[in-house]
Amino acid sequence: MLKAVKILLILGLLGLATVLAWGVTDKALHITSDAAFCGSCHSMEPMQKSFLNSAHGGRSTTGVEVLCTDCHLPHDSTVNYLYMKARNGAWDVWKEFVLGADDVDWHAKRERAHEYVYESGCLKCHNGLERGSESNSVQFVAHKPYFQGTVDKSCIDCHNVGHRDLTQALLTHERQNRPPPVIANP
Repeated sequence: MLKAVKILLILGLLGLATVLAWGVTDKALHITSDAAFCGSCHSMEPMQKSFLNSAHGGRSTTGVEVLCTDCHLPHDSTVNYLYMKARNGAWDVWKEFVLGADDVDWHAKRERAHEYVYESGCLKCHNGLERGSESNSVQFVAHKPYFQGTVDKSCIDCHNVGHRDLTQALLTHERQNRPPPVIANP
């Protein structure tokens, strides 16, 4: 009898520890996924500013605000999501604080935006798009080739969302952080 109570107590404590560990992990994942956290790195300030000025960020008319990781991490599996979050996070910290991020050409990176935005993130939130498009002929015509797989386009090839006026935010950031000119003495 005493042995059974010990086993139940141990199992109960293991279960409680598991629930607490998942709660802490879930909270940490959420805290490290929003614009405030991502924008805390100096190099990400223009992205944060333009995101908060977009419909997906601070200017949502529906009350829904996405997290940075909703677009910039894959949502095809939990394992891939966690792997990419750890990998990208480690690289971002290394680049920002060790190597320095002043040499990043954000304009060039925008040309390759499809490498940093995941279709699975778009479809996670817009999960009824295919079905909903069928009742709206304009949306249906626009999205039919995408859902049939007859075009080689991603969501961001047609939809410029997520960062409103990013070019202007980047140029302002660059101008404000440009080192002062060196004036040579004659």
